[in-house]
Amino acid sequence: MYQNATNAIQRARIRSGLTQEALAERSGYSDDSIRAWESGTRVASLEALNKLQLALDAPWLTGMYLAEQTNNLHDLLPEFQVGRPLAQAAATYINCILDLMDNRVDRKLLQLVADGKIDETETPIFDEILSLAEAANKAYYEMRFAQR
Repeated sequence: MYQNATNAIQRARIRSGLTQEALAERSGYSDDSIRAWESGTRVASLEALNKLQLALDAPWLTGMYLAEQTNNLHDLLPEFQVGRPLAQAAATYINCILDLMDNRVDRKLLQLVADGKIDETETPIFDEILSLAEAANKAYYEMRFAQR
C-alpha cells in the first residue's frame, strides 16, 4: 500500500502508521489541510513540508514532494526507494561507484570535455557516462534514506 500512495506526504504518513487526523494534531495543521495536500488539491508550502518532515521523521519528504510537484525538480532528483535495508542500499551504491571506475569515466569525461564541447561522435559516450552517473545518484539517495 505504501508504494501505491498518491504522493510523498501520504507515503510518509502511511509509513509512520498515522492517520490524517493524527498527523494534523502532531504537525499543527488541520486534517483538511493534510487531506488537501495528499489529494493534490493544494500544494504544501516549504514551511509546512518542514513541519511535516519533522512530525513524520521523514527527512526525504520535502525533496521528494517537491520533485513530484515540479517537472524541473523531477528531472534533477531521481525516483528512489525509501527504507531499503542499509546493507543492500550500500552494496548497490558501491557497485555503481565500481562501474564508474571500471568504465574509466573520469578519463573519458576529461577527454570529452578537453576541447570545451561534445561533438556528435562523442555524444554516445557522454550519454553512457550520464547513465552511469544517474544510477549512482539514485543509489546514493537510497543509501541516504535506507532503513538503519
